[in-house]
Amino acid sequence: MRSSFSADRRVVITGICATALLSSACTRGMPQGSAARIWDWPLADPSAVGLDATKLDAAAKQLAAAGERQGLVIVRDGHLVFERYWANAYHRAEPGWQNVSFSAGKSWGSTMVGRAVTQGHLSVDDLARRYVPAAQTGLHPETRIRHLLTMSSGGTLVTKPSSKPPRRLNDDTPPGPAEEYSRSEGHSRERGAPDGYGVSLAPGSIFFYDGGAADHLAEIVSAAVGVPSYDYMMREIIAPLGCRHTDYQPQGIDSNRDVRIGGSMLISCRDLARLGRLYLEGGVWNGERLIYADYIAAATAPSARNPDYGYLWILNTSGRISQAPRSMYFAAGARGQFCFVLPEQRIIVATMGFGREQLGWGEAWDVLGPALLT
Repeated sequence: MRSSFSADRRVVITGICATALLSSACTRGMPQGSAARIWDWPLADPSAVGLDATKLDAAAKQLAAAGERQGLVIVRDGHLVFERYWANAYHRAEPGWQNVSFSAGKSWGSTMVGRAVTQGHLSVDDLARRYVPAAQTGLHPETRIRHLLTMSSGGTLVTKPSSKPPRRLNDDTPPGPAEEYSRSEGHSRERGAPDGYGVSLAPGSIFFYDGGAADHLAEIVSAAVGVPSYDYMMREIIAPLGCRHTDYQPQGIDSNRDVRIGGSMLISCRDLARLGRLYLEGGVWNGERLIYADYIAAATAPSARNPDYGYLWILNTSGRISQAPRSMYFAAGARGQFCFVLPEQRIIVATMGFGREQLGWGEAWDVLGPALLT
């Protein structure tokens, strides 16, 4: 994880500071005791939930060594037990800093679909064209919502641009306009797309990772629920979870107020961890069921064409991350935006950041795993 630019290596240490490892300066202004909370997160010492603060601190320093991490949040048994924040040319060392989700936003999109299913607005087995004409989406007429959730739709030539990367802190250029769908002619613009993708490939025939087709889940949800997907997401998912620093890039909300499912969220590490907790709790948040348990189970189980992919969640079923539990699943975005969920250990890890180097999930886990599992 080498750095190719000069980073501001300032670090902010927050979270639970009762151990000797963390200085007393960290505790000033923070509530103490078993009832202590930050942004509605109950707090606990790492040792109280079976974790070693010294190991976590060493892992955090190693993860941030390249100067490209913004934050790291670790939750166990529903308690926030550890967090770190760092600054560089793209972000500040602040708990509320909104990082660009990139494709980690897909798992939020799945959650929005799950909420619509739970409220009875649609079924994952419905044809997409029941809600939006195939001529508009460019999807195969037999594409079902389940196909879009599992990257097996057969594709479309009607797509939106990718997420915009974060700008440097000294770049005050106003954001660009909302980005709309456009149609390519004859063949897909997606790199590596198989023959017939978006033209003649039958839904359910193969797995191909492509956020362009999944983006159409947004207007499907809008049509099903009767309000724009942005408003529905903010009202039915973001607000109930108590997210305080989550929104979308202006370019990620089109003129119909539909979001880009494939990314474009602006989100803090603490808020990203809330998504993991919702799934770890089987779709229940603070005693209220937001998502059917059956949907949560299906979203985090192998899909028909890929054992390591659920409903816009990445799985570790085949052990691609060899040192991680096979039951682990995670949201993942470019440049190292991750929300790892470990059901058996009841651990959630959220980390985000940006720089010039890519951080793969295996590389991140090689650093974090030993501190969490040993």
